[in-house]
Amino acid sequence: MSKNVRITIWVLVVIIVVGVICTLSNTSKENGVIKIGSPLSLTGNNAVYGQPTQRGMDLAVDEINKNGKKVEIIYEDEKSTTEGVVSSFQKLITIDKVPVTVGFMSSGGVLAAASIANESKVVLLSSLAGSDDIKNAGDYVFRIRESASTHGIEMAKYAKNVLGINKVAIYYANAANSISYIDYFRNEFTSLGGTFVFEGKYVEKSSDFRSDLTKIKNTKPDAIYLAGVAADMANILVQGKGLGIDAKWLASAGAESPKLVDVAKSAAEGLIFTTPSFNPDQKESRVESFVSAYKQKYGETPSFAAANGYDAVMLVYDVIKKNGYDSEKIKKGLYATKDYPGVGGTFSFDEFGEVQKPVMFKVVKNGQFVVLEK
Repeated sequence: MSKNVRITIWVLVVIIVVGVICTLSNTSKENGVIKIGSPLSLTGNNAVYGQPTQRGMDLAVDEINKNGKKVEIIYEDEKSTTEGVVSSFQKLITIDKVPVTVGFMSSGGVLAAASIANESKVVLLSSLAGSDDIKNAGDYVFRIRESASTHGIEMAKYAKNVLGINKVAIYYANAANSISYIDYFRNEFTSLGGTFVFEGKYVEKSSDFRSDLTKIKNTKPDAIYLAGVAADMANILVQGKGLGIDAKWLASAGAESPKLVDVAKSAAEGLIFTTPSFNPDQKESRVESFVSAYKQKYGETPSFAAANGYDAVMLVYDVIKKNGYDSEKIKKGLYATKDYPGVGGTFSFDEFGEVQKPVMFKVVKNGQFVVLEK
């Protein structure tokens, strides 16, 4: 056999193998199984939100598939990095050929992947990202997590009108999500007559915040508003309390993670934060069923991240059942969603793909996240 013949044979083999792989990766509808892609933070700084989100999503799949396999989620660990989100998303589009993806923990990740979603015409549904910039990210970008603007505005009103706070120090991560919280808090608090005695940014995953916290202490604020992720907030609370800062501590929704109380312990007591409207103690049948199933499977109470993960999968499955397994039909179905009865709260989408959903307040009490009546 000549060299040219051998090369020709190998080229044909490669073409056949690639064709088989592409066929197998795109048979989700042919074999009756709907494939949904999911870039998630399963490791890294955002894993404290990605892991419960995955659990909520898996619970939704269990419920959907209880009478036979109908849905499969293809998870990709984006490792809590923007680069990881982009590469995971591209893999799901080009190799797995999914028309819809859910997950996306960080605002930076969503904003980086948005252009790819719009160019590829693949639906991106975030369950956690909060930056207000996502509102204008494109026609294929949705989220079931309310914008950080809602949280910032509501916390400013609560701080000024309910707690009677006049002087605030704001301290936040240099990240898109955190900046949105702060921007809207700052604007609303100022309009209500409040003043700011300190403003500072920190780098995520830092270990020593004492220099900035010492400056904050010297300004004698009535309250300190934090925006970031739980791991950083926990260290800030411990170091702030260690420096003897005597102020009310307020925070963004990132505070709600077991990581906060595991690390901060008593230093977290009394922290007030806004959070999505999921209440695991709510006496409503769909919420009670979800919480019961989650506790039975994972041995713990679900967080809002778990509830949003569950709702994202259930919503996408419902939309596909009604409209078809096609990105254009899924997109139109999401835009048409009104008053969807999610376990994380009843919600609708507006013309920007933004979810319309209320927020609530919680406080850390005896190491637990307790709903706070305004």
